[in-house]
Amino acid sequence: MRFIHPFTNREFALRLLLYLLFLPGCCGNLYAEASKLESTAGLTNFAFASYLGTGLYTSAGQRVFVIQLPLDYTIIQKTDTRPGWLLKLPITFGLLNFKGLDLGNLPNINNVATLTFLPGIEYQYPITPKWTLIPFADYGFARDLNNKTNILVMGTGVKNYIKFNHRGNTLTLGNELLFARERTGNSNLDASYSLFETGLDYRVKTRFIFGGKALMLGFYYINYYYPTDLIFLKQTENPIRIGRENEVGFTFSNLPGSFLFEKPQFGFGVRIGNGIMVYRLVFGMPF
Repeated sequence: MRFIHPFTNREFALRLLLYLLFLPGCCGNLYAEASKLESTAGLTNFAFASYLGTGLYTSAGQRVFVIQLPLDYTIIQKTDTRPGWLLKLPITFGLLNFKGLDLGNLPNINNVATLTFLPGIEYQYPITPKWTLIPFADYGFARDLNNKTNILVMGTGVKNYIKFNHRGNTLTLGNELLFARERTGNSNLDASYSLFETGLDYRVKTRFIFGGKALMLGFYYINYYYPTDLIFLKQTENPIRIGRENEVGFTFSNLPGSFLFEKPQFGFGVRIGNGIMVYRLVFGMPF
């Protein structure tokens, strides 16, 4: 999915330069602020919400709702023979519900609202016309809006996509290796996790035509494997540890564009793991 920006490439380059110049000082202040305040930083990994995707996450009666604006900007368009660069600018909102949960000596909270801004860069390298390798790096921050606490978030990894076409239908095999880390002013609350994701997506043509293109109906499966468990509600009697998850769902693509999205793709999926259920809304490629 591509976000249509109202400014030119020259204006974009200037804004990006200003952003990079001010980012170190900005994040330095955020990091210092986190060391002074009490929050849910040691309770959940809410800083990683940007990697979860839009959806409703439920476990042990608790709920986390995440909605993400998957904004991005194509710096150089990838072709079958030329590498491309993509700037990602996702903004993620989260609402964590702790009602009825015994938090012991932790702050007395019921609901926590969070905001994550995690800009990143992707290098899209076409090994063959149907095989693309994408190393990437992200660097931004997450904020606990209730307690005005900020956490630095860093992530790096590589994606891999291979496509096969048959009579107008498309089969995509993909995987991703991710390492992410959050940092607070108190080193005891630092956390990290790694993820190996494997996906299979099959899209078939339908008889519905939009803008001269056939509507595509896709069915997908994703396996999430965490070499080091992703832990939610860490400082509780029964911390939730996620070691492996499976997701199935469907998508629609080749939909008419809008003033915001040039190539919209939407869908719905269900993810099941160890004591966790996710109802996920898909925007763009499901993996």
